[in-house]
Amino acid sequence: MAAVMTQTQSPRALLKLDSNEIEQTDAQPLLNSATGAFDITPETALSLLCHKIEYLNTFFAQTSEDDSDSSTPGESQTPGEGEAMPVHIAHVNFGGDHSRAEALQLGIISRRFLSKKVPPIALKDYLLRLHRYCPMSTAVYLATSVYITKMTLVEKALRVTPRNMHRLVLAGLLVANKALEDLSFRHSRFAKVGGVSNQELSKLEINFCFLADFELRVDAEMLMEEVRAQDSRTALSVDSEPDSSMYVKDHNSN
Repeated sequence: MAAVMTQTQSPRALLKLDSNEIEQTDAQPLLNSATGAFDITPETALSLLCHKIEYLNTFFAQTSEDDSDSSTPGESQTPGEGEAMPVHIAHVNFGGDHSRAEALQLGIISRRFLSKKVPPIALKDYLLRLHRYCPMSTAVYLATSVYITKMTLVEKALRVTPRNMHRLVLAGLLVANKALEDLSFRHSRFAKVGGVSNQELSKLEINFCFLADFELRVDAEMLMEEVRAQDSRTALSVDSEPDSSMYVKDHNSN
């Protein structure tokens, strides 16, 4: 049984499916008029997901630069080509009640999302491809944003980077689609559209569930809170600290 009811029709598209890019349309009037998450079209939710992931990438890139400034002189902070990003437990503040062993395990799992190189396709074009060939609902796009925000800002199990954002989003969408919808796309189709093998997609799906601590249930209010959080974030600069209070509250209530 799906956790939430999702819409199948989109009365208005802010994302042009024939343009190869997410149109930079001002969604503010639509968001202001929305009384619930399902008043928002899937295309708008997809755009919000894209902006959220890019925002997290910018935020964590800046945080990494601050960590580099305080590191030991001469210590290498950038991995070589094809090398997995090292996990510095001293610099990563794992939230919750994780023991050191659990923190190390999360670090190992998070490294499995790293690509050897930064994918050549921009995130917005990658999401557009997924939406074109595997169109999903408003709830799935917003839930994916909730999952990734919680595991990065609350659990602090990993940071969003250009080398892991595509796989994180792919796995998140697959997990959210299975968790929220009664029907889902064939595993092989999702893997082909996402540019990974069937086996690799299965591994990403399992690892994503572990990073989310298998807390996959969302409701309409949680999705609307995500919309409101993103709405308020449009006024923030990249120097602003993201507000994780709503995710901490939801996390503790589960």
